[in-house]
Amino acid sequence: MASRAHEGQENSHVLSDLEQENKVQIYLVNGKATVWNAEDVVMLREHFRIVGVLVGCLPRAPRQNIHLGLPLELMPEETNLLLEKGFAELVKEKAASPRSVAERVKAIDAARRANFKEQQELYHEDRRREMMKRLPLILEGKKAKRKRVLAEAGEADMSAEDDSVADEITVDSLPVTVTAEKHMLLQLFTENPWTRETENAAGDWQFPTTEAEKLRCAVFRDLWEKEYFLTSGQKFGGDFLAYPGDPSRFHSFYIVICVDFNKQLPALDIVSMGRLGSNVRKTVLLASTDYDGSVKYTSLQWTGLS
Repeated sequence: MASRAHEGQENSHVLSDLEQENKVQIYLVNGKATVWNAEDVVMLREHFRIVGVLVGCLPRAPRQNIHLGLPLELMPEETNLLLEKGFAELVKEKAASPRSVAERVKAIDAARRANFKEQQELYHEDRRREMMKRLPLILEGKKAKRKRVLAEAGEADMSAEDDSVADEITVDSLPVTVTAEKHMLLQLFTENPWTRETENAAGDWQFPTTEAEKLRCAVFRDLWEKEYFLTSGQKFGGDFLAYPGDPSRFHSFYIVICVDFNKQLPALDIVSMGRLGSNVRKTVLLASTDYDGSVKYTSLQWTGLS
């Protein structure tokens, strides 16, 4: 317990130092809280114990959805905690003016034309190198075709014709097929190519509003202050999963279910919760706020009868 308390003091010093630096910018996009900076994502996980979920595709493998990348989407409870603690600020990107949109369209069209021209030049160079390597085979094919034509015409002396074919065919004289623009390779931007202008979006954040949301925020804050890592518990039928350390290194200990302090729970629901925790080898925590606002926990463990 003493070592854990000492570790908590060190973490509090780290958090206070980080709080004095630039705050993490959380972008509000269609009501979702997202983090787009990789360094901020690392800091949130390592120093603030905020995990979130990566929801973006990887630049080098954009068509798969097994391994994901930036941005990091935060749960509303995570976002609310960061804002309350002063670790982050909520921003949104200013809408571009019609003039800026028109300029961007022109810039994209110009970049596409320049990209297509560059690809055509590279394609021609590759074709020239390939034809240079295959020129002897091309000459043999041309000579064979000329011999066949002359043989059909009844001419016997074809040595001079062979020399003329060799003199006529060069790499520059061979045609190169022109590819259509629809077959060009398109560039996928891995970050926003335009300069972002942001503004404060704290007024657009409307969470929590209901009593259930306030309860979830209170439980999340209490467990976070107890130095647990928290993620969504939907896959186990709960509100949160509580980890003793980083989820990449530890299994979760608790399935946290937020319930109203005054709500009556049927015995069948309590049994099903206990059986659920037993099946996945976790302890179910029923979390509620008391009359004084403090968070109370009740653990459910299936022990069976003998």
